Amino acid sequence: QEQRRNYSLSAPADGRSLRISVKREAGGKVSNFLHDRVRVGDTLQLFPPAGHFTLQPGERPLVLISGGVGITPTLPMLDAALPSKRPVVFIHCARERGVHAFRERVDALAAVHPQLSRYYCYDRVEEGDEADAQGLLTARQLGEWLPSVDADVYFLGPRPFMRSVKESLRVLGVPEGQVRYEFFGPAEALA
Repeated sequence: QEQRRNYSLSAPADGRSLRISVKREAGGKVSNFLHDRVRVGDTLQLFPPAGHFTLQPGERPLVLISGGVGITPTLPMLDAALPSKRPVVFIHCARERGVHAFRERVDALAAVHPQLSRYYCYDRVEEGDEADAQGLLTARQLGEWLPSVDADVYFLGPRPFMRSVKESLRVLGVPEGQVRYEFFGPAEALA
């Protein structure tokens, strides 16, 4: 039975393989099928990668902001930006550390790339979580983490998160032409 879903690439395309990262959703037809039934060597019919949410060349500091599963497309952008020595700020928001995907990977990159700063914001924080902030990402908090308003900013996450980040960037004075996001729905929904 045909099922159509959009998944972001979670690693740079290398000409040989493409990687997606799929969060298992309770009752999700496709996510559960991929987790439970698909094995190495299986063949699936897929559409080719598409979309415009890709890292653009630039000299300004780069800020990648994600919420929840919105982290997946920021990972290949991060991988692509690090060799340039361009300053990168990586901000990820999650409900709690236990559901924070790819934290170990980002931490490992930050340990070997001095131009990478990373910040984590969790709704719920327990002792030892090593969160940089708790609660929702506010304009004040975002302003403290931005290297400058003259930065290239990319963000992705759930609709309320994106609405808040978009408004915070406007309030902070980041030029609209330097803000990029991917949203599945009408742009007015983020106003």
